[in-house]
Amino acid sequence: MIAAAACLSLALYHEARGEPVSGQMMVAKVIVNRVASPRWPSSMCNVITQDHQFSFYRKGKAPSPRDEVAWAKAQELAVQIINDPDVLPYTTADHYHTVDVRPTWRRKLHRIVRIGKHIFYSYKRPQAPKTSVRPKTRR
Repeated sequence: MIAAAACLSLALYHEARGEPVSGQMMVAKVIVNRVASPRWPSSMCNVITQDHQFSFYRKGKAPSPRDEVAWAKAQELAVQIINDPDVLPYTTADHYHTVDVRPTWRRKLHRIVRIGKHIFYSYKRPQAPKTSVRPKTRR
């Protein structure tokens, strides 16, 4: 659990520290979704440190955080997520990239949402909720 929080903290810091909290939560959800999928490794650290998956992790190393405030926030959010994954948004997103790049793999996936400077995708086609989110009115 401690290792998972440390790995998630690094990912949140390096991948999304300048994003709104909703964007940071979506990055975390992508990682959680990958852990749950048979397509990727089954541990958070192994998903995050897998070759060619996250731009900050290269040649078996992650740069040390330099912004102490952002690092503390990333650690706090990571612990919150590890302790209660239900705080994460419901989404099937398992990929994302920044708006500054246009990776070829995006064409094979379904675009879910853009939050801040990240665009999120999923192998699964998005579906509308099966129940109404409107309160029932009395007649």
